[in-house]
Amino acid sequence: MSNYDNPYATDAGHQASTSYPLQTGANPFFTSVQDIKDDLKDYNALIDQLERLQTSSLNAIGTQEVQSLQGKINQTNTNLSDLQKNTIHPKLKELYKICGQDKDKQSQAENLTQQFKTAINKARTIESNYKQQNTSKAIDQYKIVNPNASYDEAAEFVNNAGNEQVFDSAIAQSNRRGESMSVLQEVQARHQEVERTERMAAELRQLFDDLQDLVFEQDQMFDDIEQNVAVAQENQVQGDKHVVKAVKTAKKNRRLKWILFWIIVIIICAIIGGVVGGVVGSRNK
Repeated sequence: MSNYDNPYATDAGHQASTSYPLQTGANPFFTSVQDIKDDLKDYNALIDQLERLQTSSLNAIGTQEVQSLQGKINQTNTNLSDLQKNTIHPKLKELYKICGQDKDKQSQAENLTQQFKTAINKARTIESNYKQQNTSKAIDQYKIVNPNASYDEAAEFVNNAGNEQVFDSAIAQSNRRGESMSVLQEVQARHQEVERTERMAAELRQLFDDLQDLVFEQDQMFDDIEQNVAVAQENQVQGDKHVVKAVKTAKKNRRLKWILFWIIVIIICAIIGGVVGGVVGSRNK
């Protein structure tokens, strides 16, 4: 079973495990398959939880609410990252090793891999949408305190909101300093979320590529095995042909030997007959 019994846990005290050894037993392959299925169920639950938290964050009002939700998003994201990198991915790699040359097991492993890839693509889509909506929200908020700014100017500020000098400059340019401070702090918080989604997107992309390589390596191994079997079968066929040819040659040689033997016997008999006939003829004279 998965170590994530509560996939919705978002408290800071949640300790993420770093190693998940495969279970062993009478049938380690099917035990591992079920184990990974449980992990994938938790993984999809975490993705759904992350999406709900992100939606709440986009609708949040005020820096405090945004930051509170972002803390929960970060914890959920940490659990998601740990589960995909330190649990599901290494377990799938081990599962392929257990498959050996069994194509039925290989098919089941590939099916689980495809389920994992589908979940990863779902997470990538959610993160991409969240990044775009967060950026748009931050731009709108910046224009509240600086209504004369163009869209490009607002977008540039959002992209550089982590820079304290840029932030202080925006505060100084605003006529409503108190309100501006609160709004711009929220813009900063959303900028940090945009950066987090970019890091997560890179991690998901790398993980997806790793899975592609994993399946390719397994397919290559089976191709090599099939090629070796084909070569062995061809060698066996050629060997059988040589054996048949050798047998035919041996039979032909034995037939020639018998023919030669009888020819010699006939010649010897003829010689003996001639000698005997000559001796008898000479006596009769």
